[in-house]
Formats: sequence, structure tokens, C-alpha cells
Amino acid sequence: IDLLRKPLEVTEGNDLRIAIDKTSLNETYNFLKGLDAATGLSKQTMKTTDIIFSRVEDSVPFKPDALKGEYRIMVSLILQKETDLIDSTEMKIVGRVHGILGTDNSKRDIWSGVIAGVKWAMLIGLLTALISVSIGVIYGVMSAYLGGWKDSLMQRIFEIFISVPMLPVLIVMSAVFKPNIWMIIAIMCIFYWVGPVKTVRSMGLQIKEETYIEASRALGASNTRIIFKHMVPLLIPYAFASMALNVPGAIVVEATLSLLGLGDPNIVTWGQILQDAHNGGAMLSGMWWWVVPPGLAIAFMGMTFAFVGFAMDKILNPKLKTR
Repeated sequence: IDLLRKPLEVTEGNDLRIAIDKTSLNETYNFLKGLDAATGLSKQTMKTTDIIFSRVEDSVPFKPDALKGEYRIMVSLILQKETDLIDSTEMKIVGRVHGILGTDNSKRDIWSGVIAGVKWAMLIGLLTALISVSIGVIYGVMSAYLGGWKDSLMQRIFEIFISVPMLPVLIVMSAVFKPNIWMIIAIMCIFYWVGPVKTVRSMGLQIKEETYIEASRALGASNTRIIFKHMVPLLIPYAFASMALNVPGAIVVEATLSLLGLGDPNIVTWGQILQDAHNGGAMLSGMWWWVVPPGLAIAFMGMTFAFVGFAMDKILNPKLKTR
């Protein structure tokens, strides 16, 4: 089988890699046609290595049977200059099964990708939740304490942000600008901070009427001191519960963007793995191990933080406590 015959561009000091599985599809297909063994065979589902190392029969494309014996791979190189030099040539045969979860069509270990995605999922979820909930809690307390026209103005701003759909804005921003994980986190924080505002404001209105708040104001304490010293600390338990509940949403949004091809291509996230699986035709090829593990990882991570948030809410909210 004449696997490859083409001019190659080699730069000094760099390696040249040729993937036979992809570059030799046409040659292998023509080889099968010459043997009348290509009936009903599609190039998209055909694997070059299956043909090279299998018996030449009608069933080769569908049920390859390994052909035992000695294989000889010949490499002929024609160099342009007498001073050109090729240090070494080698051929690597990779298997279909590797690691706990197998590999994708580029022979990357999926288990390593799923594990690497944990740190990015935690970073995206926790950082987004921490920043957005902190802003929302402070904003809600300030709105409740200041009151009057300031409260009305802050509530109008809150209503504007809460009425804007976040996902379309994220899609547009990722399409216009170069996708970057920090930009995605920043945009999610801009829209996620509105979540706890209403609840915090109602709680702040109650705290505002407490006696010690009146005493602090009478003693000449500034508004900043009263807000950050006496009011915000009382809302920290609620803030932790809100953070735990916001983490799954941030992880799912990032996975959605990556699945649409608008995520950061420089990092390994579960959404990026699913996007590669979609582009590589994983479901059409029956490579379920490329799709199911990252999907389950997203679901389990979301369920974990959701359950933590529900538990903290019951513990910290007296109205939800049960005997």
C-alpha cells in the first residue's frame, strides 16, 4: 500500500509528524476498491490501521482480523540540498485502549482530561460565586440601609441587570472577542451578582431597625462602619449558602459556551472535551467513553454543590429548620 507520497516542509531543528490514520485514508480506500472489498464502506468511519494490519477479505472494514507476520514499512526521502540531514525516522503504533476511560480520536487520554477539568470547574464555579455573591450581598445591604431615592435608584439598576439574558450576551462577547476564561468569569460575575440582592435587601431592612444599629448611629458611627462592621457579618452565613448554590450554574454556563465552540481553547475543561467529541463524531462512531464521563462529571459536580447549598440553607435559615 502506497501510504503517502507528497512534498513535506521541514524546518530546521523541528520534528515532522505524519498521522497515517488521517493522511492515508484515500490510499487505503483505493487499495480496498482494487480488491473489491470496499462495498458499503464509508471513509468517515474507516480506520487506516484496521486495514493495514488485517487480513484482506470482504469483512476487513467491519470485522478486522489481525494478520500475523512480519510487516515492513519503507520510508524514502528525497532531500533538496546535499547539506540537508534527517536525524532519525520512527513509527509509533498506538492502541485503541489506554487508561481508565480510553482515548479520543487524537489518542489523548480522556481520564487525564476529566481530572484536569476538575481544577478549572472548581476555579470557574468558586471564583464566580465568591465575587458575584460578595457584590450582591454588599449591594443589597447598602440599598436597604441607605433607603430613600438611593434605594430606588439602586433597585432600578438591579432590575436592568436582572432583565438582561446572560447566555446570549456571553455568546456575543465570546464571538466578537477572543475567548478567554477570565473574560468569561468576569461576564458571569457581572450578571450573577443580582441573585442574592432581593433577599439580602429584605434581611437588611430588618437588621436596620435593630437597637444596636440605632445606638451605633447615635454614637456617630459612619455609614460604612455600620454596613461593613454590623450588618454584613450577620449575612455571611446566607452568603455561603448562596455561593454553594451559584457554583453549578457557573460550571454549566462555561460548559455550554465550550460546547458551542466559544470557550477558551487553551485550557482543558469538561465543555471543551464534549466539544471535541462533537466535532470528532464520537456518537456516530460509538465512542461513548468520550461523551459520558465529562457529562457525568458536570452533573456530579453540580449536584454536589447544590446539595451542599440546600443543606447550608436549612442549617442557617431558621425558617427552614426541621426537627
